[in-house]
Amino acid sequence: MSRFSLYTVVTIFYLGLNVFPVQSESAPPTAEQEKFFETRIRPVLAESCYECHGPKKQQAGLRVDHRQFLIKGGETGSVLTPGKIDESRLWAVLQHDPLDTQMPPDGKLADQVLADFKVWITMGAPWPESDLPKVTEQGQDTAWKSHWAYQPVTRPEAPAIDDSDWPVNEIDRFVLRKLREQKLSPSDQADRETLLRRLKFDLVGLPPTYEELQAFKNDTSPEAYARWVDRYLASPHFGERWARHWMDVSRYADTKGYVFQEDRNYPDAWRYREWLIDAFNNDLPYDQFVVRQLAADQASEDENDLHAMGFLTLGRRFLNNRHDIINDRIDVVTRGLMGLTVACARCHDHKYDPVPTADY
Repeated sequence: MSRFSLYTVVTIFYLGLNVFPVQSESAPPTAEQEKFFETRIRPVLAESCYECHGPKKQQAGLRVDHRQFLIKGGETGSVLTPGKIDESRLWAVLQHDPLDTQMPPDGKLADQVLADFKVWITMGAPWPESDLPKVTEQGQDTAWKSHWAYQPVTRPEAPAIDDSDWPVNEIDRFVLRKLREQKLSPSDQADRETLLRRLKFDLVGLPPTYEELQAFKNDTSPEAYARWVDRYLASPHFGERWARHWMDVSRYADTKGYVFQEDRNYPDAWRYREWLIDAFNNDLPYDQFVVRQLAADQASEDENDLHAMGFLTLGRRFLNNRHDIINDRIDVVTRGLMGLTVACARCHDHKYDPVPTADY
């Protein structure tokens, strides 16, 4: 035969004989309809569609692992009108029209499979109701609301510790409670040499000199430790050490990555690095630290603050692909400041992120 196989003709002939009558909206599918779905339709959906439109990923907001999701549709609306082949977007995209969306994207389904889908849609797209995936009443896109990361910040009450003088602040009370739960006890107080080494490594990133160690060991006043904390906080090396951590967040680099038609270097990248060091050393408030890196050109009259926008403008250039550059900037803002992997929403929704592809 020409375009359609004998299998296709026989299937359509059966449809005409009402072997598979149209499913009523209120009636459950018959045993024959369920068998047809389970053997002819579901395996194709699972193999060709679930990777991009299944429970873990819903590209364009569309999920196809249940009839109700197909009827609800995604960003462009419903893709299935049971019993009406010409009104079902699903059927249209399966045709691989060169002027239309083509699904699956890696190749058109075989003629016999397309005939099965036509039969299935025409009979009312039967699907076992017992097979409905577990989702919230509002839909899966609200699952993030119960995730721990999006709960309001609260101040927990410090546990009462009445039989120990070890805690010197509320944080110590939480530490001591956990130690006791594990049947552990606090370590002994560090000697003064070890204490100063820990302090300077933490704040400055360098070991104390011999003279500093001797001075601290000989200073027995109760305020000695606090004075050395202030001393290291006032050191210019403090900003150098802690700016390095933020440079990791802001994906600082002196080069643009792979570019072949221009200089790969950022000749002025160091200006952003110096601005960060000064911000830490001058104890710049965090809100201003953030605002200036995102919008110094709009929010600051100090021209030196323009260097802060290296937070956005540095980073890879992706062969100057504008969309990849924008995606990289969205990523550094949301991951660096919000703890959200919003760049993933460029292609698909996440179960537990409140930013869908549509908002991206």
